[in-house]
Amino acid sequence: MNHLVGRWRALVLIGAGIVNGCATSSLPPSPTIDPPLTEAIVELASGTVFYMDSGGKGIPVVFLHPNNPRMWQKQLAAFARAGYRVIAIDSRNRTPGATDPVPAAGSVARIEDLTERLGLPRFHLVGTGGGSVVAIQFGIAHPNKVRSVVITNSLGGLRDPQLNALELSLRPQGFNQLPQEFRELSGSYRAADPEGVERWLSMEEDGRNAVSPRPASAASSQSAPPPAPPNPHEVTFAKLDSWEIPTLIITGDADLYTPPSVMRMFAAHLRRGQGAVIAESGHNAYWENPTAFNHEVLAFVAKY
Repeated sequence: MNHLVGRWRALVLIGAGIVNGCATSSLPPSPTIDPPLTEAIVELASGTVFYMDSGGKGIPVVFLHPNNPRMWQKQLAAFARAGYRVIAIDSRNRTPGATDPVPAAGSVARIEDLTERLGLPRFHLVGTGGGSVVAIQFGIAHPNKVRSVVITNSLGGLRDPQLNALELSLRPQGFNQLPQEFRELSGSYRAADPEGVERWLSMEEDGRNAVSPRPASAASSQSAPPPAPPNPHEVTFAKLDSWEIPTLIITGDADLYTPPSVMRMFAAHLRRGQGAVIAESGHNAYWENPTAFNHEVLAFVAKY
């Protein structure tokens, strides 16, 4: 744990309570770990998927990023050294021109297909941002396949009118037009590591370019698109109230999307939930403060 986190301790949330505690373009090469990662693009019944895999006999930890799985580079080596088999999946459909009528549900199917092909036993599932949406929906669809779920910097796609309205009320008009690094990275991190900010922005762009762009909005066409089918894995408080999977909720103390107080409202519905606030981090705690992030997640998954 770095000196900042050691001196200015974060908060750890347990359920609703708080206790003091510690808290297809070319892509850059994969991080170097031992054992080395292998990479593959596979054709599945549910779409075309890119993934990285350390192999080995350790308990699998599957990482889900909403844009670029290579951005887990600060986690993969640490978890592999701890004895886990690490797998980072780009759950987006890479089939040229293909889109999903229900993106998260389609991603759930691809994770199911890929983990079955890899012959994985029960695994830990770690998501961030939109990857957390897929992670929790996978847990709803396949609770017997996962040991634990880690939801970071996200409410996991929760559909609740009151909480969703509260989230939106925290962002001023024009928020989405602000620079991405301002919206998603804390001021403390941007000041401390400008080179890291540039690498993060570059990898975000690489990730966006790795899949086919979505078609132009049907608003410009003469006929409206057919309505999307209902998502069978949609996250609601009613489903969370019966959720039995051990779950860790993480956010950054400067996250403008999911600040700690909002995450506590989410965590209050988890019977087997606990959480951590990562110091000096915004919406990408895994990247901004990886030492503290890895400490919290490794300590959690070791229990299960």
